[in-house]
Amino acid sequence: MNLQKIKINPQKLYHGCIFMAVAHAVTVGEYPELNYEHSWDNINYCMNNSQGCRGTITFDKKYIIAVFQDTSVKTPYQDAMNFFKDAPEAIVELAKSETFQYVLENIDGEIKPYITAAFWGTWDELYSILEYDEIMKNGAHILAVQLMESQEALRACDEYYGLTDKQMDLILSLSKQRSQTDFFIPIILEKTDVLCGDMSEIRVSMGELNIKLE
Repeated sequence: MNLQKIKINPQKLYHGCIFMAVAHAVTVGEYPELNYEHSWDNINYCMNNSQGCRGTITFDKKYIIAVFQDTSVKTPYQDAMNFFKDAPEAIVELAKSETFQYVLENIDGEIKPYITAAFWGTWDELYSILEYDEIMKNGAHILAVQLMESQEALRACDEYYGLTDKQMDLILSLSKQRSQTDFFIPIILEKTDVLCGDMSEIRVSMGELNIKLE
């Protein structure tokens, strides 16, 4: 398997992940049973569709690393490092210390990262040992909405969550603000009646995005 550049724009990927995490945070009060589907842990964005597929993307200042674990993929287990052939040492070390930590499984009595697809690179370009279609088939399909343009993604979220017009406006404005400012600079969200339901769940999800509720 040869290393190849893949057709995912790193900036659009980041904006899409922020968008989906914000949509989740805005609606999780109404659907607290879905609180596991999207989370943000420092530089790591995690997804879980509860149907055997999960993934984590590490957004470092220099590098981006994405790994996916799809239990429906009927391929033999292989060492996670196989997916990082020819990757720079800095990316390998970052994957070991950050990204891999979210996909650990017991493999024959040893705790190891178990992944079925991966890509990595910089904020300029991304690479994989797999072709794009194979990456998507083997786990990255969980990124379907995150890879859409914003209006298409909003329609997909509306179909999933049943959004009000005010929720749509808040998702668009808040995701734009979060993706265009330093992630580690807090955003203060004024009190709004758009957020409803279990406010503790909302505060957790917003807090993961460094968005503070007044």
